[in-house]
Amino acid sequence: MKTRLRTTSAAVLLALGAAPVMAVENVVLNGFMTAGATYTDSDTQWYNGNIRDEIGFEQDSRIGLQVAAQINPRMSVTAQLLGRAREEDYDAFFDWGFVSYAFSETWEVRAGKIKFPTFLISDYIEVGYAYPWIRPPQEVYTSNPLTAIAGADALFRARLGNGDLLLQPYVGTSRGQSTVVPQGALEINQMFPPEQQFPFGAPGSVEFVDFEAQNLVGINASMNWDHFSVRAGFLSIEVSADALGVSQEDAEFWSIGATMDLNNFIGYAEYFEREIEGGANLGFPNQKGYYATLGYRLGKWMPHITYAKLDENGTPSTCGGPGQFPCGEALKQDSVTLGVRYEIGAGAALKAEAQRVSPDGRGLFTGYDKDGNSVLDDDAMIYSIAIDVVF
Repeated sequence: MKTRLRTTSAAVLLALGAAPVMAVENVVLNGFMTAGATYTDSDTQWYNGNIRDEIGFEQDSRIGLQVAAQINPRMSVTAQLLGRAREEDYDAFFDWGFVSYAFSETWEVRAGKIKFPTFLISDYIEVGYAYPWIRPPQEVYTSNPLTAIAGADALFRARLGNGDLLLQPYVGTSRGQSTVVPQGALEINQMFPPEQQFPFGAPGSVEFVDFEAQNLVGINASMNWDHFSVRAGFLSIEVSADALGVSQEDAEFWSIGATMDLNNFIGYAEYFEREIEGGANLGFPNQKGYYATLGYRLGKWMPHITYAKLDENGTPSTCGGPGQFPCGEALKQDSVTLGVRYEIGAGAALKAEAQRVSPDGRGLFTGYDKDGNSVLDDDAMIYSIAIDVVF
């Protein structure tokens, strides 16, 4: 099955070769599911604790249902319910839900909880069937812990030459999300007197910290042609995290990417940079990274290869003051992933991957074995298999 890969709304992507499960008085229900297993030969676990030296199903397995209702010719409502592992438990939650109003074929506005448009596939990142990998390259896609914003955006579409232009300015906030505290923060925490320590676990544990993203303002721009697409985005934000003792620290994030689908060749490439000032830099250190993927369709088969790199992006001018945490420790690693995708039939694909990760320091691992010993700079293999379906 030949699927053109474009940055479009998740509502369109969920309709990949699948008829609606239910359609009652302008209400349409669609769904997707990924069942995946992972294993690593590393003595230390993956940064979120979901990939270990035993077969596990938490990292990639998920199920989602999307409901869309046409209120009138110009107004519609769309929502997505997602079930997946969150902080060691499986949980179901509304990933996003918004109301949209089309002023014309060119202008549309949306308001509610909107999927955060950070990267090429952010709109449909949970729909594994829509892209070649089992999981998108983590050196890039873990860099922004925001997955959805409460706010509004505008979609401006226009034909420009032989391509389609999309401009998407947006504003909002994001609350109640969590991200993993880098292991460097846990090590630094141990250096302070007990009365000055934050309530984190020991180095090597998997820790989550709640944060708020306020005064979020950003814009995305993309162009789509028959066989190529490009996308660029920028956002400015203020980060608060009680666990780190920081409030409304400035942060900026920008990214650029491109896709290709030509003569059975498929390609993806993206680059990002993140800069955060003040004490929030401890939990969200300055980073940059990129990846490039090349694949080729051979009937129902698609072998592909990806190279990815995560690196530091300088040190901010201000971090914690006296008695507070210093700047965060940037995570560094590169990886090579060999994968294959097989089309089982309409709306279903089987995928397998072998990834060699070379950390500089701990990379995206915790960096500690089960006995609490530091394990740094050790190459590791991650093996994954998954079935993706849309229905």
